[in-house]
Amino acid sequence: MIHNGFSSEFLDRVRAKNDIVDVVSKYVTLTRRGLNFWACCPFHNEKTPSFSVKQDGQFFKCFGCGESGNVFTFIMKMENVDFPTSVEILAKNAGLELPTDTENEEMKKRKHERDRVYAVLKATTEFYHKNLLENPESEQAKYLKERGLSREMIEKFQIGASLNFDSLPEHLRKLGFTAKEMMSAGVVGTGDDNRIYDFYGKRLIFPIFNSFGDVVAYSGRSVTPSPEHTKYKNTPQTIVFNKSEILFGYNFARDLKKEHMLDTLVIVEGHIDVIACHQVGITNTIGCMGTALTTLHAKKIKQLVDNVILCLDGDNAGNMATYKAIDVLKQVGLNVRVVRLVAAKDPDEFIKKFGKDNFLEVLTNSIDCVDFILTDSAKKYNLENNSEKNQYTQEALNYISKFSTPAEQEIYLKEVQKLVKIPIDALRKSMQKSEVKETCETIENLSDTPSNNYILESKIMLLASILYKKIENFENFSGLFGSNDELSELYKFLVQKKNANEDVTVSSLFDNFDISKNSLIDRVINYVFPETDVYNQLLSDTIKRVNQLKIDDELKELKAKLSNVKSNEELTETLKRMQELTVLKNKEKM
Repeated sequence: MIHNGFSSEFLDRVRAKNDIVDVVSKYVTLTRRGLNFWACCPFHNEKTPSFSVKQDGQFFKCFGCGESGNVFTFIMKMENVDFPTSVEILAKNAGLELPTDTENEEMKKRKHERDRVYAVLKATTEFYHKNLLENPESEQAKYLKERGLSREMIEKFQIGASLNFDSLPEHLRKLGFTAKEMMSAGVVGTGDDNRIYDFYGKRLIFPIFNSFGDVVAYSGRSVTPSPEHTKYKNTPQTIVFNKSEILFGYNFARDLKKEHMLDTLVIVEGHIDVIACHQVGITNTIGCMGTALTTLHAKKIKQLVDNVILCLDGDNAGNMATYKAIDVLKQVGLNVRVVRLVAAKDPDEFIKKFGKDNFLEVLTNSIDCVDFILTDSAKKYNLENNSEKNQYTQEALNYISKFSTPAEQEIYLKEVQKLVKIPIDALRKSMQKSEVKETCETIENLSDTPSNNYILESKIMLLASILYKKIENFENFSGLFGSNDELSELYKFLVQKKNANEDVTVSSLFDNFDISKNSLIDRVINYVFPETDVYNQLLSDTIKRVNQLKIDDELKELKAKLSNVKSNEELTETLKRMQELTVLKNKEKM
């Protein structure tokens, strides 16, 4: 069992105020079929819905990837947060105050540290922002003016300025923050003399927001060239910031999603590019902040949209980033289109030169990512050379196989055929061989499925019957659950709850057990009951089998006892009991 740090009463209150169908529907589109709701799974790439949400049990299960859980688990997975944070998010959503007397001291300590870091960041953001607004002649303010950023955008993105290396630490000390708290937030560094200084000293400051609009980090840009300063200085990883999952402007895109005003996301590189797009009303723009897109980034994007347009810088680095981004984004099932800007190195410069309307036209004319790859990668090869032609063909077929449907493959194969002048049937066969080889390698890596175990299956069926209240008197099954495995722990939990007259819901199991996908408890939760007549017979046979196992265990004990009996009377009693058990066993078989 896992210790969650909250009382079951409080968790039940939070759960009652956050119906899982309402919560999940904020992230994916649910369709009702029968008693359950269905959608394409947000945790893996699929085209046929296998993600089921059960309103009566208040839990979800994906029959494709195996993920399952309750409303807390769902938030943990979708927002990539720990359990206490998921409770905090849902409590806030329900207008409930978090209890101050949680049982877990370690959890309280972590929450206090996290709250203090957020407080440091909030105060730091306000300090930097005030610096910028109150010092219009500063280098940072002049730079923004030259770049054409409006006061509205400066306010929206809470842009600020660090004017020196000493003012911020002094300001934060006066507010009661310790040096350790400033270090934990990533806003100060230490010199050789252990003196703390502003980590972003003399830079333009771009706050980085998490999904909920809280500042979690900064990117500091040097606005005057200097050999002593790198162009950008970014927050290192902290307890509230992981650069592998944060996208610049994502919080604003999330707001658009809530208002049902988001269909496609435009992905650009830099902060200024995002802000420039927002300034002309293209607010469905987010930035990867110059770092490679990760699977976590892609999954967060998939939470909001199915369609993205990549508009990264047009240099060699941007081109490589585009290829990598396509790979990552397609793996989570996103439809990816690509823009290549002409006569401008980035969206900010393009908008300044040619205006909003022309940029929108470029976005509208974006090309499918596979089309882009086939055309762009062909430029790397001399297709008159047989060796290079073969290299290009294999690369192209790999992308086609990886990123397109069978119907799309025919279209792309024709494009490749035009370039390499190889018969299309030969291209088809070559791609099929590659797919067969990959499939065989995948199968070889799969572990053998364990054979059905009658006792194990009986335990799963009995626990499912108890959980879904198909049987009431189950204390006499204890002999079957005497080991220390997870099913025995579940049985003891159910007995304990029954003895305390407490109701058990499926959702509550996820608060008390660490239930991994396709685990034994997961199988109990998702047990499919057969038709009533079949189930009743199966239950009857299983109970008989349980009783037989109990008899067998007692017979083994009595047989072992025979060699140690100390009197004829004890021998007679033992033999008599063994005879009774043998008769009982024969009756159970009938």
